[in-house]
Amino acid sequence: MIKCFSFNGEFYKEGKIIYSFEEIYESLRGNEKYIVPIPVDAMVALIDAYGKAISKDKSLLKEEGVPFLSFYLKKNNLYNIIDLNIKNKSFLDKFIEVEDKKYIKAQKRGLVCHWIAANVPTLGIYSIFQSILCRNSNLVKVPEESINILIKLLKPIREIKINFGGVEYLGIDILKNICIVNFSSSSIESNTEMSKMADCRVFWGGEEGLRVIRKLPQKTTCKDIIFGPKYSFAVFEKEVLESSDLEKHLESLALDIIAFNQRACSSPHVLFIEKSSLTIEEVCNKFINIFKKVMKRYHENYINTGVTSSIVNIRGEYALDLNKMLYCSQDLQYTILLNNDFKLEEPIGGRTIFIKEVNEVFEIEKLITPRIQTVGIAFKSEEKAIKLAEALTNLGVDRIVKVGYMSLYDNPWDGTFPLNELVRWCSLNINGMIENEG
Repeated sequence: MIKCFSFNGEFYKEGKIIYSFEEIYESLRGNEKYIVPIPVDAMVALIDAYGKAISKDKSLLKEEGVPFLSFYLKKNNLYNIIDLNIKNKSFLDKFIEVEDKKYIKAQKRGLVCHWIAANVPTLGIYSIFQSILCRNSNLVKVPEESINILIKLLKPIREIKINFGGVEYLGIDILKNICIVNFSSSSIESNTEMSKMADCRVFWGGEEGLRVIRKLPQKTTCKDIIFGPKYSFAVFEKEVLESSDLEKHLESLALDIIAFNQRACSSPHVLFIEKSSLTIEEVCNKFINIFKKVMKRYHENYINTGVTSSIVNIRGEYALDLNKMLYCSQDLQYTILLNNDFKLEEPIGGRTIFIKEVNEVFEIEKLITPRIQTVGIAFKSEEKAIKLAEALTNLGVDRIVKVGYMSLYDNPWDGTFPLNELVRWCSLNINGMIENEG
């Protein structure tokens, strides 16, 4: 049994019951005719208008991650993404001559099936609209806990209308190419049927879910785009620690820690600080003051029972160990943990950060594996930052960004330019053809 919450341009609060994926497949493939003719500039204008509608909805803006999402959907940002991924937006509209009588066009892949993780509520929108830009139809499996916010976010597009080049284009035509479903993750049959339909599979999630998806049968022509489990941390150089800007950088890191309750792959779990004139205890005390300041704006801290238990347990462990130090709020607003183990700690979540001191920042190279997604940095020297980036990305890191921006979705992501993967690059070569004379 499949529950559809968005189907053929309509929303279903309780979920429309569908017993076969064939009905969904036929609807989505039939609706491709509505978006394939839309010029890329008109598509960008539609999505931009949709982003503006979100930004004007105060109830939506209260949802975590939505303010940045509304920025992400802005026209200028969308064009920047297309330029990074596709190079020339015209490739999405027509065959472009790249050599003498050789032409290239970026065609849609067809039906893109998305498996969305529950850790970031807005994640589904990023996945869907990157695919929509490439004019694909979209079947999206969403966790039960994320359905309400995703549907709430999608609803404004139904009313969007724009005029481009004297032609009216409708947001509902985009919506008709988005089907939101939910079914039991343990249902091998449903996952299999969904996988077998896909021209492209996009997976966001953890190790266990990834193993299941990879084992499912699929078309030999299907493209996989995998955003699997990753780990992230932060590093501060000596010059920043000894500067008047330290509190500003600590506040930026605190916001990265608070974002999505450290459930995102890009959330920091360890802070490495380069040895400086400040002791690690002094840095911690400054960080405590920053947390107290920031918590006035972000007091609510929704954490599940499992994370609560993990925090209580590790606080007890550190409180009883003479070789470890614990700094924390009386409630569960923040937890700072110090030890001398040079390693990447297993994530606890719920605003828990480990702080470790290193003699110099380049020591962290020894800890890098391809599992590392994002390293947040606070550096004064651009040259030093580039040198560190050269070393860490060579060893497997995908993203290095200044603290405060760790969980903001950008391109490339996980070492991938998603739009480039969501199209098929097609060529036409007619060099040397002899034209028939009348």
